This record gives sequence, C-alpha cells and structure tokens, in this order.
Amino acid sequence: MDAWQQLTQPWEMEPPSQIARPVGCVHCRDTGYAGRQGIYEVLVNSRAVQAQIRSQLNTSKIRDIAMGEGMRTLRLSGAARVARGETTIEEVMRVAPMIDA
Repeated sequence: MDAWQQLTQPWEMEPPSQIARPVGCVHCRDTGYAGRQGIYEVLVNSRAVQAQIRSQLNTSKIRDIAMGEGMRTLRLSGAARVARGETTIEEVMRVAPMIDA
C-alpha cells in the first residue's frame, strides 16, 4: 500500500499530482520542516451527535454521524495540506492517529 493510500484510508481519494518531500537546509536544521501549521478535527455537537452521548458510548457511530455532517478527520485535514504542498505525508502520519475502521 502506498503512503497516500495509508494516509487517507479507509477513504479512497485521488492522490495529488505532486507530493512534497522534506529537503534539509540551514534554516530548518536539515529536518526539511520549518514552522508549524495546525491540522484540525472539529466535532460539532449537533442533535444527532448529542443523541449518541450516553453511558455506553459508541465512538464509531458518533464519528460516522459527524462525518456525514461534514466533519473531516485529522488525517483528512492533513491530507489536504499535503495536496496543497504545505507538508509531507510522513509528517501527517507522525502526528495524526489512524482511524480504527
């Protein structure tokens, strides 16, 4: 499985035409990364989500509802930054946990 598929699974997304790779320099101390940018996963506490909040919480059901309402996971948010050339797949995978399908 290639890195893009691993990053975006379980969703199938077309990879970008170019994917950035870290290249070191004096300014980044040979890491290939300079500065920080956030990736975000925002769960809106909608009525449908609220209806799932109880003592026997089913996080998969809540995630499915939230994603159906437009929420993007951390990995998908990071994948968007990769597609724009702002970061690398490896960096997103390092900081964003994999979704249990």
